Amino acid sequence: MNYPLVDSARQNRILAGIPLSDYARMADHLKPVDWVSGQVVCEPGDALDFVYFPISCTASLVSNTQDGDSSELAMIGRDGMVGVSLALGSTAMNHRVVVQCSGQAYRMPTHVFVEELTRCNALQQLALCYVQVLITQMSQSIVCTGHHSVIERLCYWLLTNQDALASEQLCVTHEMISNMLGVRRESVTQALGKLQAAGCVASGRGKIAILDRDGLASGVCECFSLVSEETRRLFEQATRMGERPAVWSPGDGLSTPGDGTLLQKYQDAYDFAPVGFVSLDAQGQVVQTNLAGAIMLDIQRSQSHAKPFQDFIALSDQPRFADFLQEVLSGKCRRHCELTLRGTDHRAEITVRIDATLDDEGEECQLVLIDVTQEKREAAQKLERERAQQEMLIRQPYMVWFKDPEGHLISANANLIDNWHQLAQPGRLEKVDVQSMPWNFFDRSSQQSSRPEL
Repeated sequence: MNYPLVDSARQNRILAGIPLSDYARMADHLKPVDWVSGQVVCEPGDALDFVYFPISCTASLVSNTQDGDSSELAMIGRDGMVGVSLALGSTAMNHRVVVQCSGQAYRMPTHVFVEELTRCNALQQLALCYVQVLITQMSQSIVCTGHHSVIERLCYWLLTNQDALASEQLCVTHEMISNMLGVRRESVTQALGKLQAAGCVASGRGKIAILDRDGLASGVCECFSLVSEETRRLFEQATRMGERPAVWSPGDGLSTPGDGTLLQKYQDAYDFAPVGFVSLDAQGQVVQTNLAGAIMLDIQRSQSHAKPFQDFIALSDQPRFADFLQEVLSGKCRRHCELTLRGTDHRAEITVRIDATLDDEGEECQLVLIDVTQEKREAAQKLERERAQQEMLIRQPYMVWFKDPEGHLISANANLIDNWHQLAQPGRLEKVDVQSMPWNFFDRSSQQSSRPEL
């Protein structure tokens, strides 16, 4: 079964570090957006409606002077996110965010992100880690601006962009780079000319291709290695901390916090099982579902809570399911029930076999949904094939079937029917009962052109 997870969003390092069970819950709220170079994502003081996770683009935190000059404070790529200040309790941005290199990002509603910070320890740790990464970039940029040459800073900017994009092709103009570095456009053009002459880059109209990364690394200032190493260390530390359970106490029945890994494996097995799991309350409303169950019902897991399960069932089967549910809730044993789920805009009707049981407290009905649509279709095709075979026999009332001593089947037309007893002497022909003949024989004969009746 194919799971419609937002797989490309996991190219972002923060989202990639979240356990699959938590990510599957968040994936319903992740929507792709396209960013273009020069686009202003938000201004200082703007309230945040969404947080953004870049995967194939970069954006910069920019500070502007009253005269209109600008300078880049930090760069945001697939290692980070826009809106990380929410992890510190802020509800607005302190700086302008401008897209540098065009590409795609994924957005998540602010209220969902804030809620997930309290539910997912890994997300909280990774968000706080990225706050430290931004602080490291900003503090180092002060040293870099005051003490290093334009070409050294340009190498730093190009290498940082390449790492953030995981691409050797940067779609950016000289003017955009000059605004970020806070230098004249002519200075950027001269520095790029030197790098191009050395074979490190190829600069075209609105594009810069990195040809020799080692050459750029040899000319970059020490700021690049300091920021890169600190970023790597912080993410490794955040990943280790994020592996711990978000909430743990001795009363949980776990001997140590490390047992959360085992618990996580069971949670992943539930979420990504190839069959649907759906829990209903005593009123038949959905309490929770795993990913396969949500796919069968064609709903988002975040929107499934408190929906009547009966609404997903074909009208003709609803009374039967109501009786089945009452039997399960009353504690009576019943193996399974086959029902048809209504067709939706994304799929046709499907037939499911439902096995049900009560939970330990006897308050919830736990369903296992198995798609048997293909099995039912094959069974119907078999019945139709057998019906066609019977009709073929009816249409050929003047045929008698014999078997010779070698076991070959021979048919005789009506002219021989009266005399077949003479032919069926010992050792010659034996009359065969049509009901004992192999069905595949009739499959082949039915496909042949019918013989004229004699």
